[in-house]
Amino acid sequence: MVAAERDAGTADCCVVIRPNCSLTWRATLFVFSGISVVSLAIALGFFLLGYWLILPFAGLELAVLAVALYLTARRGALREVISIRGGEVAVQKGRRRPEQTQTFLRGWVRIELARPQHRGYPTRLLIRSHGREVEIGGCLNETERCRLAEDLRRWVRPVPVPLAAA
Repeated sequence: MVAAERDAGTADCCVVIRPNCSLTWRATLFVFSGISVVSLAIALGFFLLGYWLILPFAGLELAVLAVALYLTARRGALREVISIRGGEVAVQKGRRRPEQTQTFLRGWVRIELARPQHRGYPTRLLIRSHGREVEIGGCLNETERCRLAEDLRRWVRPVPVPLAAA
């Protein structure tokens, strides 16, 4: 998902990119709890019938499910913030706070959609300048990525400076 705020007066812009996360952390815990109760109730029933080997496998299944849900929720918390202010473009990536920051000069920035090396793979949206590059929008679908590339190209253009009247 892409959320953009633009100040028309100064041509500054802030774009926040985040994955489309359908479950909150609380809802994820609720789903995991429900599945755990059902799974353990069934395993306990079989245990009481003498099939004790079902309990360790039920526990293993729940452990794998817990890890998968945690990794999915963790990836869903990833944020990318692109700030276009004055003469620079800053890209910050992280979860709760910026873990990686790169700054580029606005006048030299190129926004590129790199074609995939293999058929069927998505394009890559890159911000490049002076031999450095950073990929953004990896969590977006192809349509959102193309639209964001067009918007960023338009927003990154250098702001014309009015000439002083003589």
